[in-house]
Amino acid sequence: MHVLNSLIPVFLLIALGKILREKRFSSDLFTDLNKITYWLALPALLIIKISQATFAGAGALRVSGIVLVATVIGIALSYLAARLLKLSRHAKGAFVQGCGRANNAFIGLPVILYALATDHPEIEAVATLALAPTIIFYNIFSVVVLISHSGKKPGGRETAWLFTKQLISNPLIIACVIGLILQLSGFHLPIFATRTLEALGQIALPLALLSVGASINFAQLRGTAVYSVTAACIKVFIFPLLGLLIAALWPGVSGPERTAALIYLACPTAVASYVLADIFGSDKEMAGRIIVISTLLSAISLSLVIAFGS
Repeated sequence: MHVLNSLIPVFLLIALGKILREKRFSSDLFTDLNKITYWLALPALLIIKISQATFAGAGALRVSGIVLVATVIGIALSYLAARLLKLSRHAKGAFVQGCGRANNAFIGLPVILYALATDHPEIEAVATLALAPTIIFYNIFSVVVLISHSGKKPGGRETAWLFTKQLISNPLIIACVIGLILQLSGFHLPIFATRTLEALGQIALPLALLSVGASINFAQLRGTAVYSVTAACIKVFIFPLLGLLIAALWPGVSGPERTAALIYLACPTAVASYVLADIFGSDKEMAGRIIVISTLLSAISLSLVIAFGS
């Protein structure tokens, strides 16, 4: 029952977003809501939660450390899988990015809050603070991988500019940096600013889930599926298994911290991977299929993590 109570709200909101988009509730509205979520609501949530995180630093480092180590090992395995599958240069970037980039801000954080925060209130600050280094890593990793296998083969200056632009213009990275600066400096925002950020942050999670649902396109499943299914399975099943092994060796990890890290690792591929695959001339069709398949399979992987981690 705990698993159902934790996951059903998440996937009902994702399904609602898909249904409303299919019923043409308003395509422009969903585009605008996605922009509001990405540029305003989620950054506000990250700033307020990271800046207000108290005594969460050590736990956050353990959670993000497990996630990052497992991700690096998983990326190496995904390159091995891509070689065994004999993927072309055009497809390899999308495949590896699909294996390695998780949808932690849009799906992972809501699942953690629903599954763990009631019994372990301290995990909210830990999980939110742990997002900062992982979000920064995911963006650097995606750009490096996609540029390395880019079909557009940009020159040195163009490569540097694309890389820099993706980092300095990412609102989630900017929010994480601002939150960390506020947290480390001890500076307290004025009450009106705090309340404004809190109000925006409260709408972030439901809007994020609706946006994920609205972005799912089952038409992207057409075509050669074996590569996409392989990438999706590596993402939602192999990555949390790696995390489980690493957590067992990591000193001082509590049960809730381990479960939070495994939830992040069991999350599906980030929707942003499709956009970046398109920008850098990789196989955007494969990227889209990986997102859809991994989102569907994550219902299984997240259920297993919550069931055995609780």
